[in-house]
Amino acid sequence: MMISRLIEQIEVKSLIAFKDMEVTGISTDSRSVKKGELFVALRGSEFDGHNFVDEAISRGAAALLVENEISSSVPAIVVEDTRVALAGVAKIFYGDPAKRLTLVGVTGTNGKTSTVFLLKSILERSTGSAGIIGTIGFGAGDEFSATTNTTPSLNDLYRILADFAGQGCKSVAMEVSSHSTVQKRIEGLEFDVGVFTNITRDHLDYHQTMENYIAAKELLAKSLVDPSRKKKPGVLVYNIDDSAVRSIADRFKGEKLSYGLSGEADFTAVDVEADINGTAFELKTNSGSIDIALRLLGTFSVYNALAAAAAAMVAGADLNDIKKGLEAVSGVPGRFQIIHSGPSAPVVVVDYAHTPDALERLLGFCKELGPERLITVFGAGGDRDRGKRPLMGRIAYELSDTVVITDDNPRTEDGDEIAREIVAGIPGTEKPVRIIRDRKEAVFQAIDESGAGDIVVIAGKGHEDYQIVGTKKYHFSDAEVAEEALNSKKG
Repeated sequence: MMISRLIEQIEVKSLIAFKDMEVTGISTDSRSVKKGELFVALRGSEFDGHNFVDEAISRGAAALLVENEISSSVPAIVVEDTRVALAGVAKIFYGDPAKRLTLVGVTGTNGKTSTVFLLKSILERSTGSAGIIGTIGFGAGDEFSATTNTTPSLNDLYRILADFAGQGCKSVAMEVSSHSTVQKRIEGLEFDVGVFTNITRDHLDYHQTMENYIAAKELLAKSLVDPSRKKKPGVLVYNIDDSAVRSIADRFKGEKLSYGLSGEADFTAVDVEADINGTAFELKTNSGSIDIALRLLGTFSVYNALAAAAAAMVAGADLNDIKKGLEAVSGVPGRFQIIHSGPSAPVVVVDYAHTPDALERLLGFCKELGPERLITVFGAGGDRDRGKRPLMGRIAYELSDTVVITDDNPRTEDGDEIAREIVAGIPGTEKPVRIIRDRKEAVFQAIDESGAGDIVVIAGKGHEDYQIVGTKKYHFSDAEVAEEALNSKKG
């Protein structure tokens, strides 16, 4: 595509060494620029792409999109904000894929991944092939690829959406993180539905305050009714039982639908019955009711199912599509993932719960199942919000019979110090609390001391298959280690 065509819809401050030429692609990483591509220099929290334009040119960049007046041997387009300009350029280069898709964005502290999995399953039955983008990866149909971030970079996101549209997808369910809204990684995308699951403490190492965190989430809601939209205004689907989400909904000036377990919700569940095999309930909506036999566990799964049902109905699904879609999902990787190993073994649960609220919901549900003992293995990420560590320590201690504190991506922090900060929140000494830094040893010991009738919860990593120590990433999977420990115990 010619450069002149690419920059038609962006505000250009000036052109340097400009001559019109063919651009074969777009890149924001100087290390992976290919010959003929447009290199977009983005300013980040750690690196500034403007410092790497020479490397990009040496690798074959045909042109540059920058914010600074620079000396350049290739055409350079100077703009006020390269992130905003990238959205305009990518939209043209990739053929505005969001215009051809029903786009549902799901945000919230907890429940995003499970909600988009459930939603994709419903949309596949109502609209045909559907795409999914989130923490675990992206894909359509049975194809699935890993991602680095919950919400990919803006350029990658447009490319993925274009691939989905090219494969014949009619709809996409994607997670929208608070980082992505602030960093303009969803810039230019017009969501047809925005889902808000819940908002509790998370990412305060980045956002600093809860007010900033909530404001970052609310940017998705504001985008639904942005007057510059080409699509009609989007619909807000929100959890009426969450006070922070309800406040956002109260400020929202467009069409909205509520879900929750309170009687005033537009989508609700009644006669909820749950056990270790699944959750049954009657789904009640403004369009009728239907019985659901969900194969996922816990009240939190009911909330996720309600969110998915409401969003899917806005996107055109009917009650039968919703029932078939919800009931088809047998599990979500790393979300209350049960590791089985015979009738005499404990129930071992691997879950991504890494916030105080998520851990409390997870352990609370496990207590409801009535285990002989509840043994919890968990840690807290290094170089992340330190304030949540004592909160999680208190929750684990109050809801568990035994607590094992271990490493969970300590990164560049001292793991012993992280553990001490977790222990600082523990209010008593009556129950066993152990610190075992080696996560594999911690899992093995917890499972080894457990028996039939016990539940062992391994929290924090879920689907992740790595451990970050220092700046290096090593392979580590809670599910694999739990399987190994159970087989060792059985042997």
